[in-house]
Amino acid sequence: MISKWCTYGSWGKEMPTFIGKLEKQEGNIGYVRYTERQMYPVEAWDMDYVKVFDSIEDAILYMVRHNSDESVNTIKEWLTFPTDTKNVNWELLKALEIDMQNNKKSNG
Repeated sequence: MISKWCTYGSWGKEMPTFIGKLEKQEGNIGYVRYTERQMYPVEAWDMDYVKVFDSIEDAILYMVRHNSDESVNTIKEWLTFPTDTKNVNWELLKALEIDMQNNKKSNG
C-alpha cells in the first residue's frame, strides 16, 4: 500500500479538481481513495491525471496554484480526511497562498 497524497481530475495533472490518497499503483493505473472513511473500493485513474505528493500541504498548495476555483479555505471545507488534516497548519497555508497571489500580480 502506497498511501500518498495526490491531486487528480479529468482535466489532467495541470488542472486538478480533487485531493485524495493514492493507495496503490500498477503500471500507469493508480487507485485513489476519495475520503477517509470511504465505504466503496478505491477508484482506478490513469496516472496521466494524477500527481503524487509527500505531504497533504504540498497537495493543497499545488491545488491552489493550479485550480483558480479553489483556495485554502474552500479546500479546508471539502477535504474529507479528518484524521490527517487535524494537524495541518491552515494559517500557514493561507499565508503561502496570499504570497503566491502577490507574486503572480507582481509578475504580471
